[in-house]
Amino acid sequence: MSLQIKDISKRFNDFAALDGVSLDIEKGEFVALLGPSGSGKTTLLRILAGLEQQDAGQILFNDLDMTGRKLRERQVGFVFQHYALFRHMSVADNIAFGLDVRPRGQRPDKAEIKRRVDELLGLVQLDSLGGRFPSQLSGGQRQRVALARALAIEPSVLLLDEPFGALDAKVRKDLRKWLRRLHDTMGLTSVFVTHDQEEALELADKVVVMNHGRIEQVGSPEEVYHRPGTAFVYEFLGGANRIPCTVEGGRIRVAGTYVAAGQPADFTQGTGIAYVRPEEIVISSEGVPAIVQQIFRASALPRVEVQLADAPVSLDVALPPEFAQMALARGQRISLQFRKLNVLPA
Repeated sequence: MSLQIKDISKRFNDFAALDGVSLDIEKGEFVALLGPSGSGKTTLLRILAGLEQQDAGQILFNDLDMTGRKLRERQVGFVFQHYALFRHMSVADNIAFGLDVRPRGQRPDKAEIKRRVDELLGLVQLDSLGGRFPSQLSGGQRQRVALARALAIEPSVLLLDEPFGALDAKVRKDLRKWLRRLHDTMGLTSVFVTHDQEEALELADKVVVMNHGRIEQVGSPEEVYHRPGTAFVYEFLGGANRIPCTVEGGRIRVAGTYVAAGQPADFTQGTGIAYVRPEEIVISSEGVPAIVQQIFRASALPRVEVQLADAPVSLDVALPPEFAQMALARGQRISLQFRKLNVLPA
């Protein structure tokens, strides 16, 4: 099912949760709504589900206006962050709930409900646990039950509100891979909310970066990470370093040193802000002078915190494998070069 979000606005008293948001989601896409707390992503998801109503604008499912229609009428499955399972019901009964409460004329018979529950238990890899209660499951297993319950009604759209937020890092990673495979197997249109950048970039076909109730950028994971469209996206995604600079005749100057990499955006003269990711900075024999402040080697990608010698600017520098064992010491003077430097007007 395709989704169209047309100029959606929503206020809570004096707070503008959404301010003229428009977005097209193609059938079968896996879309991440990514942004900090208060950016409007959960409000938008709840409006898609029919759990909230917009103040202005339209939501279209396959060109059909959903305004005023409740969750049950929209044929969507909704998965909450904290599972929302019924503690007094078994796993199988939790999964069957959405089918059991349908009006009599739309309700499958008991045999069909059991068949569908058994099929979903297999799909979410909980075949032998249908008789258990939620309290007898791990967090990851409970979230899979919540997903199976959302899928039992055979939705055309799957909506997920920070589905892995309550899980530890390893379980989150395992479930991310599993969810992506599930999406591809079932051919659903899926929209999920997250503030986890790695989660969005790993899972989604399309990433929607939101801030203060507006969309900052929409694109593939590669586009939003490597070609950010605004200062906010640079700083929110990937922890880009922010460096004051000047542009003189199209040339970029950082702390008194001209640098070769990078292109200013739409201006050739004046004060700018250069954005550069930690992995795009190279420790070299010549370049912009800096002083080592801290060394962090106990991680998959070791990094160094440095301060520019001629400006009060601290930078994170990632050490690639070939430099991971470089002999560095606090207080050591080094030089930096930039593989890629993106400049916006200050």
